[in-house]
Amino acid sequence: MQINIFSKKIHVRIFLFLLVCLPLTSCSNVVPKDYANETPILKFNEFLQGNLTGWGLYQERGGHVAKRFRIDMTANWDGNTGTFIENFTFNDGTKQVREWVLTRIDDHHYIGKANDSIGSGKGEVWGNTMHWNYTIRTETDSGIYDLDYDYWMHLIDDKTLINRATLSKFGFKLGDIFVTFHKQ
Repeated sequence: MQINIFSKKIHVRIFLFLLVCLPLTSCSNVVPKDYANETPILKFNEFLQGNLTGWGLYQERGGHVAKRFRIDMTANWDGNTGTFIENFTFNDGTKQVREWVLTRIDDHHYIGKANDSIGSGKGEVWGNTMHWNYTIRTETDSGIYDLDYDYWMHLIDDKTLINRATLSKFGFKLGDIFVTFHKQ
């Protein structure tokens, strides 16, 4: 019996390539419409109205919590246009303000732009869930980067909205942001 060493090397290389690359790809195919029958129904322009307070954290890909923060938000809708001012206070004492303008396109679709976003974000709401995709220019200790946000919002009750955003750059996950908003 003759063993072809060249063939085994190719198989080993393919196996190693798949072992390294497959975890980097997303296997999720969850879409907002999957939540169409979930309650309570998130009426986005009604929940995000008035004053809200949020508490959150940024968790790096490896699990380390790198930042904690509080958000004091003021939201106002005029017809199909919403304006939001988010005042962030981080655990290291730094502060940041983000201002959003959102437009309701129809019952399920929104677009939005922030003072530090790159282009417009797109949102889709079904049932108790809103899904956003947008890019934010973010200042870090090592420079300024345009980070992609894959943002999911889930209404728990009439006063509580839980959020998770996955941050990535060039398709590589950097970490997650978790925020709980309470409507006053």
